Amino acid sequence: MTVSKLTVSEALRYANHDYLNQLHLIQMNLDLGRVEDAKKVILQQSEHCKVFSNINRLQLKNTVEWLHTVHWRYPALQFQLSSYVQAPIRSEFDDAIAQYLEKTIIHVYDVLDPFEEHQLQLNIEAKDKEWSITFHLNGNWRMKPFSIEQNIFEVKTYEQTDTSWKYVIHMHEE
Repeated sequence: MTVSKLTVSEALRYANHDYLNQLHLIQMNLDLGRVEDAKKVILQQSEHCKVFSNINRLQLKNTVEWLHTVHWRYPALQFQLSSYVQAPIRSEFDDAIAQYLEKTIIHVYDVLDPFEEHQLQLNIEAKDKEWSITFHLNGNWRMKPFSIEQNIFEVKTYEQTDTSWKYVIHMHEE
């Protein structure tokens, strides 16, 4: 399966839909007198915005676009993102990072068990001269091990089973 990039119009439509869903959730909680639940939704959305604002500091156009749109393009995945970006990553890594992430999702997406929940957690850390992206997918699928040659950055696979796939893309520059 290859999912094409979203147009600006499509991305805005998805963003507006998500925004309205959250507003309706807040309104519903308030209507039911569940003020604390409404506050939780507001706090979650605030944190979500902070994370996405932080990844923009990577200064990687294609990777940031991929991160912003992955949950719309692959809706079978529950997507969770965390980030701690202190410094940008050199732009020469941009295409390779985005392509590697995309190819891993494509590798497993069509064989996901439709009766299971699948959670994708990405953690991004970028400091001066060092960065890492941790990919961890949990769920249920049947697939052959993923293998792709690349020599731009290091990839270490910690686990690759039919229920959990965890790897780290890493670069330490001297």
